[in-house]
Amino acid sequence: MSRYRLDISGSIELGDYSDINDYIELVDYGDSFTVTFDRVSGENVDIICSMLQEKDFKIGSRTEGKGGKVYLSASRKR
Repeated sequence: MSRYRLDISGSIELGDYSDINDYIELVDYGDSFTVTFDRVSGENVDIICSMLQEKDFKIGSRTEGKGGKVYLSASRKR
């Protein structure tokens, strides 16, 4: 089982979604995946969540931390 982590800081531009999608494709069944958002709008966090769900991921948790950070854990469904 591999552990993947993606840290996203600031605004997300249209072209960034392609890079994020490519990274999501690396995560396989049984791997853990954590995304940390720092100063990212709620709308962009929701879009990333939708992207994950479209790729058969289950969102395990979505928590907000200090300073506006959002932590997301997900795993790919079997």
